Parts: sequence; C-alpha cells; structure tokens
Amino acid sequence: MENQSTFLRVRILVFEDLPGIWTARALEHDLLAEGRTIDSAVHAVLRIIRAHIDYDRRHNRDPLSSFRAAPQAYWNAFTRATPLGWASRLAGALPIGAEVVAAVAMERPRAAKAEETLFRRAFPGPAAAASRAAHM
Repeated sequence: MENQSTFLRVRILVFEDLPGIWTARALEHDLLAEGRTIDSAVHAVLRIIRAHIDYDRRHNRDPLSSFRAAPQAYWNAFTRATPLGWASRLAGALPIGAEVVAAVAMERPRAAKAEETLFRRAFPGPAAAASRAAHM
C-alpha cells in the first residue's frame, strides 16, 4: 500500500513518431502520450501519470504499481538522448514527491525483434488473420 514517503522517479523519452507527432514515453512505468510539440507530449504524459496516481491512491494501491517498465530499446535510446533541462521543474505537477527527467531522441527507437513478435501476436492485423484463415 502507498505510504506518505513514496517518491517517484520519472524518466521520459520523447521522440518524433510521425512527422509533427511527438511521443513522450515514461520508462519506469510504461505510459505514453502524444502531442504536436515536445512540450505538449511531455505535459500530456504527466497528466496521464497524475491521473493514474490519483486513481491508485483512491484505491489504496502503490502509485503506478500496475505498470511495468518500458522495453529495453527505450531505455537504451534514453541514454543517448539529449536532456531537456526544463523538465525537472515539472515534478510539482505530480501529487507525490517526484523527480522528472526528460530527454529527446534524435530518432524513433526500434523495438527488439522479440518485442515486435509479441506485439503482433497480441494485436494481429488483417494480414495475420488472412494468413491463419488460408492455413485452415
């Protein structure tokens, strides 16, 4: 259960997912949001984090305990990314003590092959469905 001395570390990787669409992905607890600017994407993911923390507190759970860490490819990209100095001032937007660190990747991180396979199995597209039907 949550105790009052809970302190959260939030590392956020920001990258341009599509032209003009920025994704901010929290690493310790895999949450993400999009925005038309780097700034708006970071603020959006912090709003989502805040909402989940508030929900967990209302239900007497540890903050963000239902979210596992982001895949390793995003952690690797974070180590090579350019830090956003202003992001540390955003910790006050969260309802518990927190450290916020954000950085921008120069390119979209690529998921590892195993992660891509798991994703395709979990969310098969029309081609996968057609392929299964052809083999029946």
